[in-house]
Amino acid sequence: MPLRALAMLILAVGTVAGATEVSFGTLPAGAISTNVVSEVSAEICRDHLFDPSLVRTKLPEGYRLILAAEYSREDPAVAELLQRHPQYKPHAVGSLCFMSVGSFVVDGVRLNSTNPTPMAFWWARATGPRDPRMQGKTEWLQLASWYSKDITQRERVLATDPMAQFVDLGMTRTGTNDWRLRLILPQESIEAVVHGDGIRRRRKAAEPGFMSVPLAGAHAGSFWVFTYFGHHHQSAQGKWRAQGTGVFHDALQIPGESKAFNTLFQDGWSALSGLYAP
Repeated sequence: MPLRALAMLILAVGTVAGATEVSFGTLPAGAISTNVVSEVSAEICRDHLFDPSLVRTKLPEGYRLILAAEYSREDPAVAELLQRHPQYKPHAVGSLCFMSVGSFVVDGVRLNSTNPTPMAFWWARATGPRDPRMQGKTEWLQLASWYSKDITQRERVLATDPMAQFVDLGMTRTGTNDWRLRLILPQESIEAVVHGDGIRRRRKAAEPGFMSVPLAGAHAGSFWVFTYFGHHHQSAQGKWRAQGTGVFHDALQIPGESKAFNTLFQDGWSALSGLYAP
């Protein structure tokens, strides 16, 4: 994408932010693809524990998953869960997130029209060596990502997210702060009904923010750098269920896990990401 076109796009999104007058930070040079996600009406996430032996995906060189026993030192709710069920200490910590995106622009080309685009991704807590081009914290790596099978310009999605899979994916707004989520995978399906309390709280952090996320699997060694602003949080209640056999079904069957992991609800943010090759 030409730098002038990218600069104009960043300026346009920053103008939409209104009175905040915050725009994106500067990405490192050398991105092989960029995308801009904005007009996010909801990002809904559910953290969980999962058996790492069920994940065949290759991790980036030098990376390891952070296991529940280690993570629990920073999270009292998980520590309490492991005290009751110590057999889950060797599990890893993941996060399954759904997003409803109003605008999705890849390398200067908008991929959706007026209808919001659903996306989902599965990240895991991990640690490993930093590439010099990474910015912000590197606390997660991506194990999988999913986009609606209705997307027609799949080659553009794969250019910016080479891990993309196209599946039956739905994120439907059923009320002002109510959502119904659906993700159908080959071995299992995940559904959720989520209600937010509608009390939006702006993220308390300097803006723009940065973070870096390595990719796993066949694209291990590649990574994203994100710069973002505008996050708002609200408390939410979610009823999650998974049918079939798989990582998410097993995660939701852990006794008492729903007390340790809340449903997380954010909206209002914009993000510019660059994809970098090894």
